[in-house]
Amino acid sequence: MKNDKNIQQLIKKIPRQKISDKVFEQVKDLITTGKLPPGQKIPGELELTSLFNVSRSSVREAILKLECLGFVEQKRGDGTFVKSVTQAPIQDYMEEMFNDKAFLSGFMEIRNVLETWAAATAATRADPEDIETLMAIVQEMRSNETQKIGYELNVKFHTQIAAATHNPFLIHMMGSILSWLGTITANKIYTKVPKDLELHHQTTEQHHRIVLAIASRNSRKASDAMAAHLNFAYKRSRKNHDL
Repeated sequence: MKNDKNIQQLIKKIPRQKISDKVFEQVKDLITTGKLPPGQKIPGELELTSLFNVSRSSVREAILKLECLGFVEQKRGDGTFVKSVTQAPIQDYMEEMFNDKAFLSGFMEIRNVLETWAAATAATRADPEDIETLMAIVQEMRSNETQKIGYELNVKFHTQIAAATHNPFLIHMMGSILSWLGTITANKIYTKVPKDLELHHQTTEQHHRIVLAIASRNSRKASDAMAAHLNFAYKRSRKNHDL
């Protein structure tokens, strides 16, 4: 009897978890594992209420918690979007170093390392949906003649390559880098450099070659195609004072 009493004193009751915390945990896990990649728009409040089969107040509370902890950001009129878990520190550093030429050269070297590996790995890990998405982006690039859409599609393409590796850390790392790159490109490049349709066609075909190599499951070819594309982009960017 004495031992039974001691056990009763040691055991603590398990508190009931709030519904909003359960919603928070599930969405947070989808983000940290890369299943909801950076830049992904998450369903609206009504749709989440239906998907989780919970009250709107529970969903609202969970989203607010996700936003406060930096997992998502709400854009007025557009919806709620996933943020990279590495975004803030990297973005602050990069914006500070943007005008340093040595930094930019090193930045492109790191992109080359990360993205050639990503292309090679995507060739072995990409599922049919990944390849279909990449092909759709290239097709959209071909039909696009708008600068704003152009750089957004470029960021989307390279982000999807990272997503196709199914490596959560790389997905978030590249999400941060490419989000920053897209912002800088939009603010400092596309507002100053006229649209070059020939360049647009060249880069679109380079993207297409990368996708074809991934689709053919040829890692070496995918890596080489990405390296050639980044080298081309770097040379053009130096000429146009771009990245």
